[in-house]
Amino acid sequence: MNTITVRGFIFDVDATLVDTISVIDKIWKEWSAVKQLNFSDVRPFVHGRKINETLAEVNPNFDTEDGVLEVKRIAIEKMKEAKAIPGALTFVNQIPNGMWSIATSGPRQVAETSLKASGFLLPDVMICGEDVTYGKPHPEPFLAAAKQLHLLPQQCVAFEDSPVGIRSAHEAGCFTIALTTSHERHELKEADVIIDDFADINLIFTKDKEIKLIFKNG
Repeated sequence: MNTITVRGFIFDVDATLVDTISVIDKIWKEWSAVKQLNFSDVRPFVHGRKINETLAEVNPNFDTEDGVLEVKRIAIEKMKEAKAIPGALTFVNQIPNGMWSIATSGPRQVAETSLKASGFLLPDVMICGEDVTYGKPHPEPFLAAAKQLHLLPQQCVAFEDSPVGIRSAHEAGCFTIALTTSHERHELKEADVIIDDFADINLIFTKDKEIKLIFKNG
């Protein structure tokens, strides 16, 4: 497959639009130090999950309202250092505001901070951690984003970087594109297409509010 046609775009944030892998690690390293934990024991549960889900994985006793707020405070400060994934700003800036959205496991304030720091204008539709009952890999985040775009999930393309995010988007019914920004290709095999860079895709706008994605290596 080298071409698909869609009406809406749904993007994850961390490691998909914003280069936050090192920043997220800094957040949880600082939190681990405060809790006198080894970061190496925490890191496997960090990427692609809501804060409370990570806390619950590490130790259910950490999964409290105060526990989540503690991580949020660290995250909001650290996310000011975030920068855009190469090519992401140019790619997203081609898409009309009403045709793209965010579906992230992160809290809204953290996501907004990282996106703004990276130079993105915020879209009208943002589904963040506090907007859903079930985070990724459950399909709820992508189902909610498609609904707010007034589209069926099957009319949307999802961009992700993690296996849990890919599963979430796929189970929602979205055509799913994975970026190799945080995981090896073999870990992303559930995606419909795997790309190394946004430059691997050309966009062509049609007259009937559809966008064709042409994969250069497809």
